Amino acid sequence: MRMSVPAYLSLGIATILVLITYAVHPDSGFLITVLPMLLVLAVIPLLLNEMNRRQAASVHMREFKFYQIKDLPELNTGAPVRLCGIVESASFKWLNRPHFKINDGSGMVGVFMFAAPRENIMPGDCVETAGSLRAFGLSKERKLCGVRMDKIDKERLNYPAIGSTVIVPRDNPKVN
Repeated sequence: MRMSVPAYLSLGIATILVLITYAVHPDSGFLITVLPMLLVLAVIPLLLNEMNRRQAASVHMREFKFYQIKDLPELNTGAPVRLCGIVESASFKWLNRPHFKINDGSGMVGVFMFAAPRENIMPGDCVETAGSLRAFGLSKERKLCGVRMDKIDKERLNYPAIGSTVIVPRDNPKVN
């Protein structure tokens, strides 16, 4: 379990303020009151993060239809989508709301997660992700609001740049 950087910062600032206040006015009653508050300030982000991860783990990938990235512009906003591909870049991991760029050989799409995946996903990893399609900005660029992302084996990822024409999803290995 991990907290986001803003949660660590707020806990650190509150702890420093408590230490300074106690150094100026040493009172055991103050500590008895404040230490449980600091504990709550540390525990709540951890619990919320764990709840988000459990909810994401309960999502079944089979509920989402598999698409290639080149097919996404034809879909309506809000359509449930499942993609397989290689992570090109990752950002905002420090916020526990990571953004990934996924490439399946037919195109690239941004995926932003509402909860950090349990696995540490790095650029170059093969992943399967599920979420809903959204349009952002004035250009209405399509991105995926991801609810779940799992690492997959490179053998299951028939990357088109290596010679295949389709990526094989987890529950349908007979797709050609």
